[in-house]
Amino acid sequence: MGLPERITYQDERYPLLALAPIGKKNKQIRSIGHKFERGLLSRLNDTIMDHIYDNEWDVTKIRAYLNLTGEAVLPVSLQKDETVYPHLLRPELFLWRSLPAEHGLPLKEEFLYHKDFTHLSAEQLYRHIGHVLEDYMFLADVSKHTREHWLKRIADAFHNDPLIRLIHEKREVIESVETMNQSALLSVLKYPEDISYWRHRVEIVMRPYRAMPEDWLDGEKGSCSHEKELHFDSHHRTICCSCEICDFHLYYHVDHHCVSFEEDFDVERAEKRMNTIEKQFNEIAEQNTRLLDQLDQLRALRKKLAAAANTLDESLDTVQLIERYQQQRIDLQEYPVLDMYNKIKHITIPARKASHLLWLSDVELEDVTIFKELPKWLEVLPNQVYPLTHHVLDELQEKLEEVRYGEEDIILTVKGHSLTYAKTQQILDLIHYYGTDYPAHTLTQVLSGKATNKLRTLKLHETRWFGLLSDWPEKHVQKLFNQLEKQGWLMKQQKGYSVSDYAEEVM
Repeated sequence: MGLPERITYQDERYPLLALAPIGKKNKQIRSIGHKFERGLLSRLNDTIMDHIYDNEWDVTKIRAYLNLTGEAVLPVSLQKDETVYPHLLRPELFLWRSLPAEHGLPLKEEFLYHKDFTHLSAEQLYRHIGHVLEDYMFLADVSKHTREHWLKRIADAFHNDPLIRLIHEKREVIESVETMNQSALLSVLKYPEDISYWRHRVEIVMRPYRAMPEDWLDGEKGSCSHEKELHFDSHHRTICCSCEICDFHLYYHVDHHCVSFEEDFDVERAEKRMNTIEKQFNEIAEQNTRLLDQLDQLRALRKKLAAAANTLDESLDTVQLIERYQQQRIDLQEYPVLDMYNKIKHITIPARKASHLLWLSDVELEDVTIFKELPKWLEVLPNQVYPLTHHVLDELQEKLEEVRYGEEDIILTVKGHSLTYAKTQQILDLIHYYGTDYPAHTLTQVLSGKATNKLRTLKLHETRWFGLLSDWPEKHVQKLFNQLEKQGWLMKQQKGYSVSDYAEEVM
């Protein structure tokens, strides 16, 4: 921490300056031989002295920060040609880091003041040195604690900010407003002019809340997990904490343990506005009693069907199998109770809450057109759903047996050669065991019964699939794989084939 003692040089003519070489190849200061440099260092020393007396500054903390002995308080760097480097070092260079003593101080722009102090007037130099010393004293205070300590303090002050406390308090309402603002339910509410005005107000009211990143708000303590940058403002004694990923900046006021943001929000007004838009939405909902009643009816329907969920899910699975066998879709409207269940099984309609906003924001519908089908569903569904659902399942299972492949059913034909379901099963069995181990032409030779040296070496000629399609020309067997892939039985892999999910289900 501080200036490495090995490279630090102090001259009794300039007791308030700590001289150090700058640049990796510049390892030490031999002398200060130039008249211009001596005069410049003397001006710097006198200016520092003036500030100490004029402002009654206690600069001992700077010495502790820089690990200096004696009176020196400001590091000044010299170049290899023994000339003074024209830019002073920023105190951030020494913050929470140890510098190597084997070579000069790092010559990095981020750790240098931009102003060239070598050609400033007395007044300009006085102002510049005052600013620099303020920076060093502030960073000396900051350095008394670790970076992690300050990040924790910043996060603590963030969550204690009045606006953030309001966000935590109103979190449920805020999330409900955001959800409702994007909800498809808005399209079926009456009085679209009122809805449009409400959404316009939402954009205004939500601005303070949207300005705060979600990653900082989660958990009601701490901050986001991303890497942060800290910048220091000695004049206001603030630490600016920035997260590039969150695109967020806040300012921590060290002496008051509080934060401020890039934009100053009126917390009292923000709270009133949030209460108002919740009230406005609830008033709109009150004018849509028919829709609210329909949601209650849908909730009751879903609850009734949930009692027979196992049977209905089995029926839907059976429908999928039938569709795979006959390779065409089934119109579920032929089975109204199944169609109804399929459309409402994934919806979420909780019990009503005191606030319509909080209730409706929790409603999840896949398609608002179900409101049009609701009257028909209410007529179709009996009080007892079990007999009806079991009847539907029985009917579908009968249909499945009708369309299920028989052993001698023809699956496909290649150039006059037909492939039965029985042989398809055996080919899929071969693919299951060897499909990704060997390329397609090797599998073709196995099915064709072509006992090549390679097949004998691999002992594939001894398998039960060898010669399964010996009555097929070999070139047609190769095409067979392409046809099975096109029909969805096989999936092409980087090497060979694998059995498709469709085939797994059908088999």
